[in-house]
This record gives sequence, C-alpha cells and structure tokens, in this order.
Amino acid sequence: MSVQEAPVAVDHRPAGDAPSTVAGPSAPTLWRRYRVVLLVVVLVLLAAIAMGVARSRAAQGRLDPLSVDPEGGRALATLLGDRGVRVDRVTDPTTLATGLSPTTAVLVPIPGLLDESAARALGDASRGSLVLLDPPRNVLESLTADIRPSSVTSIRVRSAGCDEGAAVAAGDVLIGGTTYSSGDGTRCYGDGDAAPMVVGTTRGGARLAVLGTGTMLTNSRLDEDGNAALGLNLLGGDGSADELRWLVPDPGRAANRGSTPSILPDWVLPAALQLLLAGLLVALWRGRRLGPPVVEPLPVVVRAAEAVEGRSRLYRRAQARDRAADALRSGALARMVPRLGIDSSGGGEPSPEAVAAAVASRSGRSDADVHAVLFGPPPVDDAGLVALADSLDSIVRDTLDPEVPHQ
Repeated sequence: MSVQEAPVAVDHRPAGDAPSTVAGPSAPTLWRRYRVVLLVVVLVLLAAIAMGVARSRAAQGRLDPLSVDPEGGRALATLLGDRGVRVDRVTDPTTLATGLSPTTAVLVPIPGLLDESAARALGDASRGSLVLLDPPRNVLESLTADIRPSSVTSIRVRSAGCDEGAAVAAGDVLIGGTTYSSGDGTRCYGDGDAAPMVVGTTRGGARLAVLGTGTMLTNSRLDEDGNAALGLNLLGGDGSADELRWLVPDPGRAANRGSTPSILPDWVLPAALQLLLAGLLVALWRGRRLGPPVVEPLPVVVRAAEAVEGRSRLYRRAQARDRAADALRSGALARMVPRLGIDSSGGGEPSPEAVAAAVASRSGRSDADVHAVLFGPPPVDDAGLVALADSLDSIVRDTLDPEVPHQ
C-alpha cells in the first residue's frame, strides 16, 4: 500500500554532512538572558563609587580649615586667625593631646577619626579645652564619665537657655542633632534633661564642650544668627586660647582605617545591604526562569519514511483515526487535484462535489463512492482505517493512470 503523507520538513543531506555538535547560545541570547543581572551589578558598582566619592568629599571637605566648600571651615579659621588664634591643621589624632597648654584648644569635627588610644589620651588631658561635634558613645566614654548621648532633635535656631558664657554671648544659634545628658555639666539650647550642647570636663579635668551638630560652623551658615560668635567663643576667639589644633581626616594613615565606618553617614550601610539583597533576589528570579522556546537545528538526519512511521505510531497510540484519515485523504487529494483540470473561477479551492465528479469521471467509479472515500466520515476502527487507505490507493491509481488494469 502506498500512502502520500502530508508534507514534512526533513533534512535530506547525507548523514555524513549532519552537524556533529549543537550550536551554543548566541551573543544576543546571552544578553537577553543576563541583562537584568548585569544591570543590577552595574547599579551596585555605581552606587559604591558614588558612596566612595561622597565619603571622600565629606571627609576631606566637611569643616576642613582649608576647604572653601559650603560644608568647609575656611571662614571660621580665617576669623580665628584675625583674632590671634593660630590654627594648626592636624591629620594625626595621636598628636592632639601632646603638649597641651591652658591656652590650647582642640576641635574634633569628626570624632570617629579618634582611635581608642587617641581618645583615651584626650580624656586624660588636664589642660586646655576640647570641642567635639556629634561624638559617638565609645569616644565619649573614653573622654568623660559624665556626658552621654541621649536622643536626636531637629536642627533649628534655638536660644541658649543656660548660663554658659560662650552660649550667652552668642545668643540664638542654629543647633540641634544629637542631644546629651549630663549630671554635672551645663546643658544649653535644650529642653529638659538632654540638650544639643553640653559643657563639662574630661576625666583629667580639661574643659570639654560637646555639640550635637557642626552645621552652624560651616562656611554656608557661619554668618547666620549667633553661629560665628558661638564658634569663636568656644575655640578661643574670645582670648582664652592662642592655638587651635583642628583635626582633619587623612585617609592614608593606617590609624584611621579602623574607624573609617564612623566617618560614613548612617544610611550608607543599610543602603548597601538593601542593594545587595535586591541583587540576590533578581539573580534568584532570573535563575529560575527557563526563558522562551528557541528553534535549534536538529543534530541528526531524519529520513522521510522514518518521520511518516513515527507520526503513524503517534496517531495509533492516541487512537487518532480521524487525524490519520485526514492525513491520508489530504495526501491523495494533493496528488490528484492538480491533474484533474477542475475550473476554479472563484479563485478558491474547488468544492468537494466538483472534485468527486472529476475523480469519478477519470476513474470510472460512481460519484457517491468517490465522495464517500474522499470526504466521508472518519473510520470507527483500525480495520476501517486500513480499508480507507486501500480505497484511496486504488482511486489514486485509477485517476492518475486509468489505462493500468486493476490488480
């Protein structure tokens, strides 16, 4: 029995020409697969670079006596110099407490720069005066046993509210930030038991002033309200000191490396952790995604007869006699219709009746028999499917070569 199956796209190259390996994913495919992960990595790197630049700029420019940036301290250093106070820019924290005299003042705008030994040395000082801006708890514990951080308040213009000479002479100033509690010290600019400015003494007996923020001492805010007066009075501009040791960060010093995290803003570490968590979530999400189906060349050559047999086995396993019958009838019609010369004036496919009449005329069979074989209902069992295949084969032979006698 010869049956014409529906057209199947098959590679007809000789077996020796078949590709031996399957091609790997192309560059565009890799880009589509990993572009989200790459984007997250780039964003994390850019965020890290931005944080590093911000940290470097903040550490080098924030209240530096040489900095003219809005957050710098050049204006305050100039005013102190005009009043006879020599400003020494110090980058080594271990030298701050060396040779302190009663007329020496020390300003530490970034207390996180102080390591344990430097903070302990300042705490043991018995002469001079110290001014610290927003010091952390561990530094305060090394300096004094009386002052401790309490809470955080808004930065705004406040009145002194105390009898400290420097605060009374300055009047209203822009202050706030961290507040501090103290048993024996003088609390200024606050309400209740905690205040953003406390004046007390170190463990050794030196004068100690702690401020919750240094915003009022920056170039951009020094000329507002009594900010300049407060800075000058605390740092010796009132005649109480002739030398000011001003600590600034030196990133190259090994002593500063252990306290580097204290220099960073509080939001840096949580932001970095959130970026890392987001990157991991995106990696897990993209890693579980299989992606869209892709078309790949077959690694082997499939013969046409094997493809037909394989499809037939699938039809048989699924009991799809109707699909098998349609395939057999479609193959037969594909061979016969082009050679029947049926007029299709409408431009579409010829009607079943016209095809049945033309085939009956060529094969010598009745129209009803031909129509039943070509367009009838599907067979109900395997025997009927085999009979249909035999009938189609006979009609095709009679139609295409009517001179050949029937077997």
